[in-house]
Amino acid sequence: MVTQPTFKTLEHRGWSERARIYDRYSGRFCRYGIAALLNAAGISRGHSTLDVCCGTGEASLAAAARGAIVTGVDFSEEMVAAAKAKASNVHFQVGDAEALIFGDAAFDRVINNFGTLHLADPDRAIAEAARVLKPGGRYAFTVWRGPDVSPLFRILPEVVSSHGTLDVDLPPAPPLFRFAEREEAMRVLHGAGFTDVTFGDIPATLDFPVAELSDFFRHAFVRSTMVLDRQEPAARARIEEALGESFQPFTDNGIVRLPLPALVVSATRD
Repeated sequence: MVTQPTFKTLEHRGWSERARIYDRYSGRFCRYGIAALLNAAGISRGHSTLDVCCGTGEASLAAAARGAIVTGVDFSEEMVAAAKAKASNVHFQVGDAEALIFGDAAFDRVINNFGTLHLADPDRAIAEAARVLKPGGRYAFTVWRGPDVSPLFRILPEVVSSHGTLDVDLPPAPPLFRFAEREEAMRVLHGAGFTDVTFGDIPATLDFPVAELSDFFRHAFVRSTMVLDRQEPAARARIEEALGESFQPFTDNGIVRLPLPALVVSATRD
């Protein structure tokens, strides 16, 4: 009997495959969260800082530039290798956000830049962040906001369901915008032992040449790419054509500039 891959397995595979090109695609819009993330966590010189889901290390390097003593962890060996190739002033290692290998109260700060929505058990990861933080330490993470304010996350499922199907052979995924709901984020953070929860808006932008639409969606995302790859060829062609049409109001001189609002959430370890 063939064992079906889990959400976590597919996420690991997808991001590992993208490690060498991450900065060219996903990194272009994930960078918008870094300054807000570091500010919300209050990172400054001398702070021992853990960057969870560090990817290719951009947030880690930004924290190190502020004088923090930084450790970056990611579940992908390929991502960690890409991060290590950038600098030697951060300790990068493979690690699981849901089962951190560090001892209790080991860090002054913990950050996670857009990694929470890729975790199979984000509640466990938040509890782990609380465990490894010193009392009074600060935790911050960034998440994308939902289709009520984000054109991308409204347009993509609408177009796919109109010209193809969202009912594809994929394991169930955690709710993508769960922690963009402030009451839900506060509930989980308070339950994990955090206080002083704050929120800040991040006005990010997704920009790419409209002529590279197919290439961009193939390389910048994991879950949506898997959905697109599972469409019938004719449906995939219709979807790509319809996406181009839907993005026209956001296109100027052949460049799509799509608002991609995000949220930074931060809290203090009790």
